[in-house]
Amino acid sequence: MRVQVIIKCPCGWLEAALLDCPRLSRAANAAAVLEASVVKTGDLSFDEGTPVKLLCDGAEVFSGRVFTKSRTRPEIINIRAYDELRYLQNRDCCSFVSATPGNMLRQIAGMLDLPLGDVADCGYRFTAKVYDNRRYLDMLADVLADVLRVKSKHYYVLAENGKLCLRDCREMMVNVVMSLPNFCGYSYLTTLDDGYANRVKVIYEDKRKSLRQEYMAENREDIKRFGVLQYVSKNASANRQTKAQADQLLRDLNHRGEQLSVRGALGDVRVRGGSMVRVNLNLGDRIVNDWALVQSAVHTFCSGQCLMDLELELV
Repeated sequence: MRVQVIIKCPCGWLEAALLDCPRLSRAANAAAVLEASVVKTGDLSFDEGTPVKLLCDGAEVFSGRVFTKSRTRPEIINIRAYDELRYLQNRDCCSFVSATPGNMLRQIAGMLDLPLGDVADCGYRFTAKVYDNRRYLDMLADVLADVLRVKSKHYYVLAENGKLCLRDCREMMVNVVMSLPNFCGYSYLTTLDDGYANRVKVIYEDKRKSLRQEYMAENREDIKRFGVLQYVSKNASANRQTKAQADQLLRDLNHRGEQLSVRGALGDVRVRGGSMVRVNLNLGDRIVNDWALVQSAVHTFCSGQCLMDLELELV
């Protein structure tokens, strides 16, 4: 595999000489990050904000802008670059009325003057959303979490070829298998510390009317096994505080947390946060032979080879 980091300099696009192995990190619903150390030679000259690309065998894998430069020697420049999702870390106060996730993304892209690519129809429309001093990424993640609860489908915001996209994870299935011959090692963790609850309370209060309503849902068998692990939801929207909401929150939270990390797998640049790969492993507690969601992927390009470390969510 031929790996190139090319940078737009005053004289045009130049291929930078690499000191060590470039690293590309791509997490779900987050900006992709390219880290590389380049050698200052010839006409290579650039500042923060300069466009940069990562090519693998001539195909564009990453497109973004330099945000950080650092030096350990005058001729060595360490760069960190982000793709277009970096601009969705801007904060704003926004309201969206009778919109879909795609409508939200189009509106945000318009405010930031960012180009759009493929925008999936999630089949979900909400009545109103109001956000106060929130990151655009958090706004979109909030609505996509609603889609997951209502539609049981995972959608992700990402940048492809310099354009913002909204994609269904099922459209990003990569037919690679995570099994013992294909990587250096793995770690599998199960926990009750990561947002697990077996009792949910939903509370509505109106202090002016001295009114308090409480709705509860619980899993009695899990309470016997683990003790009471409680989650409380409280706000001033009476029409949303219902037993049905408590039941839904319990369904969302009454799952033991699982984290599967894979190290040193044979790399495939199509794998990124939001995509899916196959897992075929005996994890002790369970045997997995199914698709898994990639929460984050870190690709390291060295000596003509690509290796990747993955954080996976078993579904």
